[in-house]
Amino acid sequence: MNGFVTSVEYYALLEIFILLAFAELLRSIAERHGFPPTVGEVLAGMVLGTYAVGGLLNRLFGIQLFIVNDYVLLFADFSVILLLFAAGLEGGFSSLRAAGSAAVGAAILGDLVPFAATFLVFSFFYPVHTALLVGVAAGATSTAVVASLVRSEQLSRKSTGKFLINVAAMDDVVGLILFSVALTLNPANPDIVAISGGIAYSVVAWVILLFASVFLIPRILKPFSSRASNDVPFVILFALVAIVASLGFSAIIGAFIAGLAVGESLLATRTKRMSDLLLAIFGSLFFIVVGAEFDVRLLLDPWVTFYALLLVALAATGKFVGVYLIARTRFHDPQVVRTLAVGMIPRGEIGLIIAAVALSIGAFDQTLLGAVLLMSIMTTIIGGFLFRRLARDLPPEPDLPTSATSALP
Repeated sequence: MNGFVTSVEYYALLEIFILLAFAELLRSIAERHGFPPTVGEVLAGMVLGTYAVGGLLNRLFGIQLFIVNDYVLLFADFSVILLLFAAGLEGGFSSLRAAGSAAVGAAILGDLVPFAATFLVFSFFYPVHTALLVGVAAGATSTAVVASLVRSEQLSRKSTGKFLINVAAMDDVVGLILFSVALTLNPANPDIVAISGGIAYSVVAWVILLFASVFLIPRILKPFSSRASNDVPFVILFALVAIVASLGFSAIIGAFIAGLAVGESLLATRTKRMSDLLLAIFGSLFFIVVGAEFDVRLLLDPWVTFYALLLVALAATGKFVGVYLIARTRFHDPQVVRTLAVGMIPRGEIGLIIAAVALSIGAFDQTLLGAVLLMSIMTTIIGGFLFRRLARDLPPEPDLPTSATSALP
């Protein structure tokens, strides 16, 4: 290439920053009308996607400018990793420990209720294996959306915000365990040993990674605490993400664990400033790309709309009930409990990953893929809007103290 990248890479960079600029405009409009910023970001992607105005502009200029290619997806993955890393950084492992069994219980029940309800309903329309995967996709909350909502409502240092982030992070683990079970299950001949082994492996591996990271990473970073080091924590972040991905887990779990561990180090405050700067630029890109990947023409298919609305009803109601029942044991104010339960309604990255894998193995058709994508967008809009309205009426509470180890500038 004679030292230069090709026009495709340049187009990808131009597209990314056009999308970010347009999303910033729609985000401000959404916020003025009481909607969460993620609504504007998703709509920006839908408008400038290949299947809408973006496709028209491509044909008008004769170039493939607005297209979700590997370069754009790479930056979108970077966006969601940053969101989860920043969510873990907010309080470190101490905040996860403080959430305790209530967060774990809310994550488990909040995932199992919509999973079971969706599986039962969709088993009337599709084979058992497909219905199981639809149930898993409907159960998994978007931790990236939750993290974005908590940040936008300035709840990051409140007990409610930290509890919500921790529940969402644990929800991802539960969702991925259910996903591995659904993939290994043979409906004609269920292998209980294989299923039990898959669950045990997922739980044990996650716990070992968590505690090993919290123990080792702060000690690895300690020699760098006297220097103005901004890069080393991010080296550790992507090293842990690579390790977690190689073990078969989602990269976002590795990002959250890395954030928890770095949050216990002497570089926590400095790293948080750097991650906030990166998020200010790239934080919205994941949600934009979700909107851009949606084929708006599928809205004309009545079955896609029917399945999507059915999924929204099952996913939102099931999640609200499951989280509400456990959250009320931790928080006694009904307004707080309702806000937390509503905050877990948005779906996103895990459900979309599950739908993409299910399509690749032939378990999903394009109708189900469109329904899951539309469900993710609708629950993000509905859940985000309701959460923002409820969060305004939360009783005031003091900021939780930051970790003592994060005091360095």
